[in-house]
Amino acid sequence: MASVGPVPMPVVVILICLLLAMGIARLWPARQPMPPRPSGAGQVLDMLLVGLLCGRVSFIAANFAFYRDAPWSMLQIADGGYHVVVVLAAALGWGVWRLRRHPSLRVPVLCSALAGALVWGVGSYGLSQWQANTLSLPAVQVVDLQGQSLDLDRFRGKPVVLNLWASWCGPCRREMPVLARAQQAHPELQFIFLNQGEGQDEVQQFLAAEQLALRDVLLDEPASASTALGVRAYPSTLFFDAQGRLQDLHLGELTQAGLEHKLRRLR
Repeated sequence: MASVGPVPMPVVVILICLLLAMGIARLWPARQPMPPRPSGAGQVLDMLLVGLLCGRVSFIAANFAFYRDAPWSMLQIADGGYHVVVVLAAALGWGVWRLRRHPSLRVPVLCSALAGALVWGVGSYGLSQWQANTLSLPAVQVVDLQGQSLDLDRFRGKPVVLNLWASWCGPCRREMPVLARAQQAHPELQFIFLNQGEGQDEVQQFLAAEQLALRDVLLDEPASASTALGVRAYPSTLFFDAQGRLQDLHLGELTQAGLEHKLRRLR
């Protein structure tokens, strides 16, 4: 399963860990009556938000060349562009500074945040290993734009970027030029544009209208690949290694910086 409804599994893991950390902070017993103090759960949430903000700013600064021509894409926080080390360091720094006036909260809040971070690390690693071992490039029958049938499994042998899309999907249309440029820039990777649920005429008309020169545009009218991979939202981009094992996935529109970040980890 790649997602829970439209929510990708990595996001589900983060939400579970956040709720765990906030729950620990809220239920941590006070040793003695204390004057009114801030909510421990609220402090944990603040740490996460500050960490994410700093991690995002750091990522944008390091990849500014990709954002220069499309500055609006800096606001697409779902593109996966965060520096995890910066997130953790900023969250810890904020927590220590914020709790300087509340010594009774230091242990419960920092221990709760540490527990959440550890569970996230273990959960993320476990999820990635489970996906790599159970989700692979599906062996489904698809059709190329010339009407020839082929097995999607034939593309194993080098890393594969599989984009599931439809012409009626606005985010799919917006991200297609980003993927087209990446296909040209990375010949060492196999990009597959697998249309879901549409026929040959619809797809060819879309490509002609958008003036997109793409290789390996394939048709999957029954949406068999979405069913096999457990994908329920478009666009979805899945990253497989040369053995066809799933290494990463992204539900929603990709920015150029977010895509390049994932491609660096794929190679």
